[in-house]
Amino acid sequence: MTWFSEDELRRQAGDVSFARGAKYLESVETLDDVAGGVTAVVSGTDRYTVRLRNVDGELVGECSCPHAADGFFCKHCVAVGLLVLEGVADGGAADIRGYVETLDRDELIELLVGHANEDPVLFRKLSLKAGRGDLDALRRHVEGTLRLRGFVGFQGTVAYTEKVREVLATARELMDGPLLCRVIELVVEALDFVEDSFGVLGSEVSGALALYAEACADTPPEPKELAEWLLRLDLDGSGRVDVNIADFTAGLGFEGLAVFRAGVEERWRLDDGEDPYRSRKLQRLREGFAAMRNWKA
Repeated sequence: MTWFSEDELRRQAGDVSFARGAKYLESVETLDDVAGGVTAVVSGTDRYTVRLRNVDGELVGECSCPHAADGFFCKHCVAVGLLVLEGVADGGAADIRGYVETLDRDELIELLVGHANEDPVLFRKLSLKAGRGDLDALRRHVEGTLRLRGFVGFQGTVAYTEKVREVLATARELMDGPLLCRVIELVVEALDFVEDSFGVLGSEVSGALALYAEACADTPPEPKELAEWLLRLDLDGSGRVDVNIADFTAGLGFEGLAVFRAGVEERWRLDDGEDPYRSRKLQRLREGFAAMRNWKA
């Protein structure tokens, strides 16, 4: 017996998406039980990953399609839900935890390593955790994980963003400035090769910058180098990154702030106005300095 009903599916999706989902049953390519729910792949404009979860008896639907990215319970979730109600899957009813608790240490190690060798996502997560004791090796691993070598569509962007989140979770534990710096550089490079119309990956860059600012405050890098790096990131790249200079005051210090401000003013004097967006960015940075109480020109 499932943890949701057809009425619950309809309520969450709405009549329109429910009707569309009812016609999508044949598009469900795979459907598998997982702990606390089911996961599936549904073909449409692209191939989308769906997960239905039982959260304290409530139905929660997740899908990698654009409609779900806007916060809606999509037709792909409906199609998977209807198949679950037909009994194609039972929602992870097996007592996985109970079985795992019967295994000894060696059996657990073999089971986990075996699955990691078959599952790239699990392997990546474990590799990031294992690399925390060797920062040089971890940085090389991050380099290979986050460097893109060609354009990816929406589905690829979703998968790439998940990689970025996993890397940032490890970086947050370590608060290693050089690692965070390289993560930001790689993701900013990737912004030119991904379909990020919803701004999800851009948001991860903003979060990574805030985290890097904290790391710089704890262990300040060379002020001039940090200032020049921030200038290149904000003004000399693709223009898709906005640096909040106030976040970096502790890391830059007076010397770094002076270098950054001089760089902004130099670019402002040379600005020909042909790129209105860049001109607005320069104006924003100049106004940011004017609003900083602890700054004196």
